[in-house]
Amino acid sequence: MAMSEIELLALLRELDDPERLERPLHYDRAATGLKFSGLVHRREADFGTPCESERETQDSSEYGRVHVPADATVRGTRIVVCVSKFGFLAEVCADNPGAFLGTDDAWRATTRAPAR
Repeated sequence: MAMSEIELLALLRELDDPERLERPLHYDRAATGLKFSGLVHRREADFGTPCESERETQDSSEYGRVHVPADATVRGTRIVVCVSKFGFLAEVCADNPGAFLGTDDAWRATTRAPAR
């Protein structure tokens, strides 16, 4: 479901903890860890390969990342799923989170030229 900018800003403000900006007000670390483990296992099952993961990024609103290896994807590009501590928010990136200016840049960087 797409949200308007106003709805998204209201949701983000609602989730904020006024004392700890890196996590939501009622953050449950154990529950987030269990959900994240489930995500890692599902990605491994879906792609048929072990997936590297990182957890508990220090001083960050990001809980962790799951890396799907490039050789397991159709385009031969690594997929990275960045999971937020704020509810069910996540970002799915091609290759390197934050390295592209937009979808078009990511597409060009990850699309292989046809063999000649």
